[in-house]
Amino acid sequence: MRLSLGRFHGQSAFAASLLNCAAVLPAFSPALAQTAGQPSPARVLVELPYNIGDAVRQANAAYQPPLAQLPAVPVLPQLVEPQLTLPSNEKLMIRHIEVDGADAASQEEVRALLAPYEGRWLTLSEIYEAADKITTLYRERGFLVAKAYVPAQDARKGTLRIKLVAGRFGQVSVKDESLVREDFLKDVIDTALADDPQIHKAALERAMLLVSDLPGAGMPRVAIAPGQQPETSDFVFSVPQGKSVDGYLLGDNGGSRYTGRDRLSGGLNINSPLGFGDRLSLFGVISQTKGLLNGRAAYSFPIGYDGLRGEIGAYKTTYVLGGIYSGLDATGDASAIYATLNYAILRSREESLYVSGIFTHKSLDDRVFGISTASREINLGTINLTNDTFGVINGMPLSTSVSLSYTAGYVNFADPEQLLANEQTIRTAGHYDRLNLYANANLGLSENLSFLMLLRGQKALSGSLDTSEQMTLSGFWGVRSYDEGLSADSGYLVMPEFRLALPALPQYQHSLGFFTDVAGGWLENATYSTVQRRFTQINDIGLGYYMTYEYMPGRFLTGKGLLAHTYGSNGGLTSYDRETKGLVQIGITF
Repeated sequence: MRLSLGRFHGQSAFAASLLNCAAVLPAFSPALAQTAGQPSPARVLVELPYNIGDAVRQANAAYQPPLAQLPAVPVLPQLVEPQLTLPSNEKLMIRHIEVDGADAASQEEVRALLAPYEGRWLTLSEIYEAADKITTLYRERGFLVAKAYVPAQDARKGTLRIKLVAGRFGQVSVKDESLVREDFLKDVIDTALADDPQIHKAALERAMLLVSDLPGAGMPRVAIAPGQQPETSDFVFSVPQGKSVDGYLLGDNGGSRYTGRDRLSGGLNINSPLGFGDRLSLFGVISQTKGLLNGRAAYSFPIGYDGLRGEIGAYKTTYVLGGIYSGLDATGDASAIYATLNYAILRSREESLYVSGIFTHKSLDDRVFGISTASREINLGTINLTNDTFGVINGMPLSTSVSLSYTAGYVNFADPEQLLANEQTIRTAGHYDRLNLYANANLGLSENLSFLMLLRGQKALSGSLDTSEQMTLSGFWGVRSYDEGLSADSGYLVMPEFRLALPALPQYQHSLGFFTDVAGGWLENATYSTVQRRFTQINDIGLGYYMTYEYMPGRFLTGKGLLAHTYGSNGGLTSYDRETKGLVQIGITF
């Protein structure tokens, strides 16, 4: 057997040489180790079902808090002014209405609004009604304090003049109760409002959301007051404190059977330790019997004041194979450092658009009997675009998130024999690139019923990929009736689910889910596969129960129980297909 959908684990030099000698063993026999002490790698070929690339993928996938953070929603201030409807028997013949201050882009809409009022006798209340319609139009377009009014004038000749004041920013001040320095918050707000002197919803939302994105700061409350200068309004941003420390602990039984099914993971964030919206993050994963260990540290920080953020981090992963493979002393380790830049191109309540770039350097090694079989280094860079939306379709709330990324990298084997073995078998050494797509959607069909869809896809553009770069197809983050460990160079995963909210109890929310998982994977070079065809599709269907209990304000106990059953062909992957599988996950946030 072999993971990555059965492709031969041909990254070892001794394995390739034994292939040439046709000294192939279908599986490891513990009795073999008793024949003459510990067998040397030159005498035994083992097609291992797990390597350090799988360990890295699974550890990275485990960095998912039990509860997704709810998006911050800015509440914009509104000016409510009574309409002026003065009773009067006097009427004016209005043949034409002129609007001072209307921008060119709105002229046609303004003319359409005013057309019914032209060429007729109007009362004073009807004149103000026409002005109020212009006010409403501009406020709906995001000019929050726009006002159309009728100045004193002589309109007896038939021409009425309405003056439109869109409103300009006056003084902007900050009341800071957060962990972020007041001067830094003021710079973020001023930068977001600087592009347009007129008061507009888009600029205000960007300012509020960029502040709430800073660790240690909450969503600002905004108040408006008349400005000291004509046609201006003053704004006061009151910024509440966010959590100084937050984190989670999470346990599940979704680990690999080779390194331990039961896992414990956790994360800890120290927010704004230096007072400018920075964050220090620590994460860890440990499996049963310590077969899988992973630790990660990261530090993120704003760069400037306009939504650009950087992060630097490092992680270390190790594995030890157990069970029937324990006699092989099969181990591996990986270490990596990375740097990320992320910029919010668009930040609003309805839609956000981000671009990011990531550079990673990884060192990976697998060992059998203490001898390295596949020591390599990988340098890779990724460019990613992410679009998040929140809206309504046919009266139903809909939220979506779509990411598209391109990755290019280089795999280097320093050992000439290991490089030769790789070139003669799976050929992952050298340049590679891939495309990735991620999309999810949540549609509220009714008050209690929602439809969720998750889609992942990957396309290898230059042949076979190192296992650390492959796409995961099974386990908690794939087809859930199959054990953790199946992956492919190129593939897709579709996970639709209907979720029914059950009657809520005090602080207790729970729901039932009905789901199916469908995944397909391709091997770009299937020549050395012993189990897997070039393409395999796997499927399951299942039920889920989900719960959250708010034990303190903003802190939750979470849990989920899943029962998944395979349907259709398993493509010969019987060693991974559990047919019917139960998964449990329990977590706490703090």
